[in-house]
Amino acid sequence: MKKVVLVLVTLLISLWADTLWLDEAKKKKCCEVKQGSVPMKELSVKSGNLQENKKLKNLSGSVLYIRDMDGKIEEHNLSGSKITFTPQYKGNYHLFLKHQEVVDGVLNVQLSTHRLYNKEGNLSCSWTKEVRGKTSDSRYLSEPLSQLPFQLMMEKTIHKHHVNCCLYVGDIIPLKVYYKGELLKDVPVDVELESGWKNTIKPNDKGMMMVEVPKSTYEQEKGDKKRSEKLLVSATYDVNESGVYDGKSYTSVHYAMSIPLSFGDTPLEYESKTLAFATVIGVMLVFSLGLYYNRRRKRKTPKEIYFDEE
Repeated sequence: MKKVVLVLVTLLISLWADTLWLDEAKKKKCCEVKQGSVPMKELSVKSGNLQENKKLKNLSGSVLYIRDMDGKIEEHNLSGSKITFTPQYKGNYHLFLKHQEVVDGVLNVQLSTHRLYNKEGNLSCSWTKEVRGKTSDSRYLSEPLSQLPFQLMMEKTIHKHHVNCCLYVGDIIPLKVYYKGELLKDVPVDVELESGWKNTIKPNDKGMMMVEVPKSTYEQEKGDKKRSEKLLVSATYDVNESGVYDGKSYTSVHYAMSIPLSFGDTPLEYESKTLAFATVIGVMLVFSLGLYYNRRRKRKTPKEIYFDEE
């Protein structure tokens, strides 16, 4: 009987230990702008990995922090099964989710962050922010959020292109892990794709982890040349700390944080294909013109021959 109880407890802990991550509903194609649309964003919270997950139906007890381009932070207590958010300006917003619960004497602190790029906001109000560069860079230069004791942060992405609102294959993502504002240099991150590919990245001596966005392993479907794929980055950290939360005591704390990202094939790939196609057409055209000119040159004009019969 004790073994059965122990197995059940272990199962409950493992179920709760699943990664929580924010998922943006009906996300548009990267950098696609639709004029006249309502700039309301809808997100849900999912538990599990990218292949096997379920949507949380009750977000009661969860807290959402929203940091805008000016660094202003709003705090919202959640309820229901979805998150709705209407950004005021065009540009970047950073959302942070925190959910806590005590399970078998362990305080599980599940965290997730999602960078939201608003394309349909008031451009006239955000024009000065765009000029100052806050739209593209404010999320990288911010300090760790004081409301989150444990935080996985993405530094400024190293791009191979000039688009700052999307991620593409080949981009390099620098990551750091913080605990109570202090950099941790021994905590690795786990990276996974929807296709099932997984990898663990260990930090260097400066606590930095460099994650290169891998090539998608999905087969391209017809009419879906620019399909985006999800990538989930996560990190965990355990602390021997006791206390009481929501009337329940705990003797240790388990932190877990995730960053869900979307990426697509690099535009350079399509540009190279277009260039190759244009080159082939150009070579064929030059060859055809040369062949035509050569045949015209070899063609002899008929000469009239006169016979003197006298």
